[in-house]
Amino acid sequence: MDTIIVKCQSAKKPLVVAGCMPQGSRVLKELEGVSVVGVQQIDRVIEVVEDTLKGHEVCLLNRKILQALDLTMVRKNNFIKILLINVGCLGACTYCKTKHACGHLGSYTIESLVEHVRNVVADGVKEIWISSKDTGAYGHDIGVNLPILLKAIVAELPSDRSKMF
Repeated sequence: MDTIIVKCQSAKKPLVVAGCMPQGSRVLKELEGVSVVGVQQIDRVIEVVEDTLKGHEVCLLNRKILQALDLTMVRKNNFIKILLINVGCLGACTYCKTKHACGHLGSYTIESLVEHVRNVVADGVKEIWISSKDTGAYGHDIGVNLPILLKAIVAELPSDRSKMF
């Protein structure tokens, strides 16, 4: 990470570092001179980029509950929806910053995910990709599991599967 930062600083280029690395970094000294956005502030990334381009240095690493399902999504492919089913994780692996950066597992309810699926299918989405940092742990914190979620999602798909694929 520091190599890219040094290159951008040498070229006098504005730089925004976002995601797990700045959120999980215990040494913020390596991030001096750049704007940083943690995983739980990613909904403000456009604001940070605009401020950085104006010459300001922004640091947003506060922890908050992110309502990811409500984020405006810019899709490069209008036929695919990447559906985030949870945030954080159950583990504490020594090689990974996810737990430190994203916090404990937080699963979205089946009801909210199914409603989101209904909306994107109505918008013409043909493929739904399930995603998370710890997919297999989905629902552990709310008393459900991944197979239950998948059954609920499949039940909401059009009966004429040719509309989906």
